[in-house]
Amino acid sequence: MKQEEEHLLDHESDVAHTSLISDHNSNRSPWLTAYFVTIHFLLLCCFAVAVSLATESLRNSLPYTIFPELQSLQYTVKFEHATNHTQYSAYSGPPNDVNAVAWEALIEPLELQHAGIRPETAVKVKDGGFIAALGVYHELHCLNKLRYFLYDRFSMPNVTQTALDYWTDHLDHCIEVLRISLMCTADLSLYTFSWPDDPDAIFLNAHSNSPRKCVKWEQLERWSTKRKISLSPVLLKTAPNKSNPKEDSI
Repeated sequence: MKQEEEHLLDHESDVAHTSLISDHNSNRSPWLTAYFVTIHFLLLCCFAVAVSLATESLRNSLPYTIFPELQSLQYTVKFEHATNHTQYSAYSGPPNDVNAVAWEALIEPLELQHAGIRPETAVKVKDGGFIAALGVYHELHCLNKLRYFLYDRFSMPNVTQTALDYWTDHLDHCIEVLRISLMCTADLSLYTFSWPDDPDAIFLNAHSNSPRKCVKWEQLERWSTKRKISLSPVLLKTAPNKSNPKEDSI
């Protein structure tokens, strides 16, 4: 009899405990629901923000251009750095036949046809299309002019003041073009320096193995070369209020 009473008491205790838990959960249920809904809503917002930022980052990484073909321009990582003052590339060193050909091939697509500009204000080319240039070729043109002046200024003993004024104005413009471009693209490669072994050396040894994001030049060059014209094109100049253009060349 005593065991039955103990069993009955245990049963009643279990029932009371279960009832208590049930009442407790019943009282907390609306708050728990609100809590979980809020958490899921916040997680959904975070996901939406992450997707938006990723999309914005991807959009910002694409080249800004009016040409649809160049919007898919690819990039690569390179470790090329000019740190040796005595080592020349195909484009550096005193002007000679080899680097002259290299530079001419490099800047040959300087003028582009079919650039999507206004025909009434554009300079026409005799063979068709309009004269235009991508910024990178303008900058390469400036570099080439600076290169020639660096070496040729000593071989111009009879140069006139007018010619010097022209070169000064042109190269000053080129320096400004390159400054704007460099500050826009801002190469973040890290350079370090060490003392040279030669005590008479006038430069510190520069070193860099920093990776940097570079445009796939071959892809850009292929697109540009399809639209290139000669470096000395025959242009058509139309006088105001006249419909018959006359030829000119640069």
